[in-house]
Amino acid sequence: MTVEFFGMARVFAGAPSLEIGGDRLTARELVRALAQRCPAMVGPVIDAETHMFVQPNYLLLDGRRATGDDEPFDATDRPCVLFLASGG
Repeated sequence: MTVEFFGMARVFAGAPSLEIGGDRLTARELVRALAQRCPAMVGPVIDAETHMFVQPNYLLLDGRRATGDDEPFDATDRPCVLFLASGG
């Protein structure tokens, strides 16, 4: 499946998108795979211990809605990683 990156997530990933293998993955498994494939995302985007997104970053399904940790994705889905900058 193709994972798309937006904002600083794109910078940390080093590309606008990335192919992740697997016919069916949960959001949790997908984030774990991203941590392995894009180690620069660990820390600013992905928590090193939990392998979940650091707030306020999150995963959208097909660019429309947020997902739950155990929600499954398949090869036809287009998950998007949104890096939201915060602060004053």
